[in-house]
Amino acid sequence: MATQEEPAKTTKAKNIKHGIFMFLIGLVLGAVACGAVIYYIFAVSSKEGTTAQVETLSPTVVFSRVQDQGELVSASQDYTYVDKVTDSNRDLFNKFDVPFTENSFWYRYSGTLKAGVNLKTASIEQDSENSNVLNVTLDQPSIVSNTPNMDLSGVLEENNNLLNPISIGESDAFQKKCIERSEQEATAGGLLDDAKTNAEKEITNLYNAAFGKDYYTINFTYRNADS
Repeated sequence: MATQEEPAKTTKAKNIKHGIFMFLIGLVLGAVACGAVIYYIFAVSSKEGTTAQVETLSPTVVFSRVQDQGELVSASQDYTYVDKVTDSNRDLFNKFDVPFTENSFWYRYSGTLKAGVNLKTASIEQDSENSNVLNVTLDQPSIVSNTPNMDLSGVLEENNNLLNPISIGESDAFQKKCIERSEQEATAGGLLDDAKTNAEKEITNLYNAAFGKDYYTINFTYRNADS
């Protein structure tokens, strides 16, 4: 036979279960609301940060990054010369070679030429009539370096002479001649023109990456070499 205490206990248990259930629902709703607030704050902050970044990005800011590169090496060329060098002692009046004093050696000289544009002296102006046109002024490209490849360079064959031994000065003179020849031939062969083309392409690609393809039209001009 049920007592009066049992219904009271059952009701109390139901109330406790209901209270726990409501408490859990409150936690879930609170977590969802908190997450929504955090997401909103993050989204707004992210949007403001992106907007601020876009607003501070300008042609001159991008160009300052270009200038930070310093000298832009935009073209290179390898070369190799093989030649025979001969030398004889001269008479006191330097009119003719002394017989039996000739020496000779075959020498191979290899190196790499690099040409580029000095970006530190570059300048930029936004066109007064069209803000989407940029006028960039650069110095003429020049030979940046001429580095020998000593693994390939050296004497291939020599015919020494006790009366006129081969000297270090002779090989140094031949190396100097090769360096001068390589730079003259590279200039005549269009290496500096290649440096211009590649420099313009790299600067244009940088602006396309920063603002979108063809957003800016860039005109390039070069100062006179003697100015």
